[in-house]
Amino acid sequence: MSVAEVSANIVSKVARKNCHAARDAFYSCAREQGVDFVPGAQIPARCKLLRQQFEGACPLSWTKHFDQLQEADIRRAKYLAAAINRAADTAAGSLTGKA
Repeated sequence: MSVAEVSANIVSKVARKNCHAARDAFYSCAREQGVDFVPGAQIPARCKLLRQQFEGACPLSWTKHFDQLQEADIRRAKYLAAAINRAADTAAGSLTGKA
């Protein structure tokens, strides 16, 4: 395989940096709008341009992968919050003498 073929298959460092910056900007915008963005969800109006930039800066497979990671992070955060609340309820119950 020639150097040209190898470099054509590898996304350049600058392109990766641009992709990651566009990704972070989009997900930050969605959070600021109070939306936990998951694939298929409606994109807030203020974030539509950032989503287009994200999709334009990253390969489609990366965009899908980042969306899946985002969705998993949201599920994990909700699960942890629920677990913490259950633990706090249990601890508060035992301190107050409730069963």
